Amino acid sequence: MTDTTPALQAGPAPRPRSQFVATGFAVAAGSMMIAGSLALYMARRHASGPHPGHDWLEGHLVPNPQFDYALLTLFASVITAHWALWASRRGETGHTWTAIATTLVFGLGFVNMVMYSLNRMELEIGSGEYVNLAFATTGLTLALVVVGMFYLALMGLRSVGGNRGRDSSYPLGAAVFFWDFVAVAWTATWYVVYVVK
Repeated sequence: MTDTTPALQAGPAPRPRSQFVATGFAVAAGSMMIAGSLALYMARRHASGPHPGHDWLEGHLVPNPQFDYALLTLFASVITAHWALWASRRGETGHTWTAIATTLVFGLGFVNMVMYSLNRMELEIGSGEYVNLAFATTGLTLALVVVGMFYLALMGLRSVGGNRGRDSSYPLGAAVFFWDFVAVAWTATWYVVYVVK
């Protein structure tokens, strides 16, 4: 007896999300680096004398408003990064271009504001323990921001070049996921190093 039921037409096989998984591993590694650097910072701060944190800044003044504006700029870039992903999933090239460009401009503005703030503090590497650890933790986070910007730019070009639609936006989604992690990493660094001090 033969089966006369028409064969079901199979749709395209779902794309493996290996890039998303790899980005997740990168986020886990970055989280451990940030947690380790901030833990070292806090440990050395608490061991700085009989009164933890006393004279820890060694006379340096922290320009809190500038660091706050840098944090707000990074949060704004998270919104525009998600806008890029939203537009890419809907196949809207113009919105995707605009959102990615805006995110990268916000990222550059963030790096500029942090560097300006460090210059205002007049820190000199090697002049004290606070200075060394503040530079190390801030530098690590800035390096992650730069990596995130390159990742967003490359995956944005890939998205605009043809990887659009609901099932083809995983590469850009992975880059936006990493950018979210970068924002959380800077928030932790900002709070520990420049708010708690």
